[in-house]
Amino acid sequence: GFLIRNLVFLVCDCSQIPATDEERLNADISAANAVLNDLVKISERLSTNATYKKGTPENSINDYFRDALLLMGYSEVKDQTRHGISLSGKDAGEVDILISKDGKEIAVFEGLKLASVDSAYINTHLSKAIINYNALGTATFIVAYVSSYDYESFWNRYFEYLERYQYPLQIKRTLKTMTSPNAAVRIANMILSRDGFDFPVFFMTINIE
Repeated sequence: GFLIRNLVFLVCDCSQIPATDEERLNADISAANAVLNDLVKISERLSTNATYKKGTPENSINDYFRDALLLMGYSEVKDQTRHGISLSGKDAGEVDILISKDGKEIAVFEGLKLASVDSAYINTHLSKAIINYNALGTATFIVAYVSSYDYESFWNRYFEYLERYQYPLQIKRTLKTMTSPNAAVRIANMILSRDGFDFPVFFMTINIE
């Protein structure tokens, strides 16, 4: 009886792990899409809130997302969490928002304000989000708060820049645009691979002009 009970325990425990890497990636993408849908809802409220415009500090908008995620039922949302390593490689880094569920990381959120396609600033945030703060290959959301008089033109330039960017990880699925949920939000996604572990990366821009 003892042997059978332990065998059943082992079988049940192992069944929680997907049988293949493809199944695991699909499960991670499904979970990330659920987070994406919630981020879109938050973005819609943000873009119509007169309090949050181009003069609003970046950290204040990050706080808005953090608080909204908590209100939407995410039980473990941490901002400015010491996680991974800093860009210098000497200290712990501070990810903007780390979203976990049941003790497992499900999303890394990195927010940045842009009025133009500022390559140096974008590069810094990309490196932080996909390399320094993401040792586990967690689904990553790089969310830009954009103040531009011609939002569509900005998005086209930004997307072209992201296409040309020399990613420090292997690209498994190239960058592609997703359906725009409204006039104020644009989204693209890709799949990167860290040491053979594939994970989704989402780029969002929100017009706060």
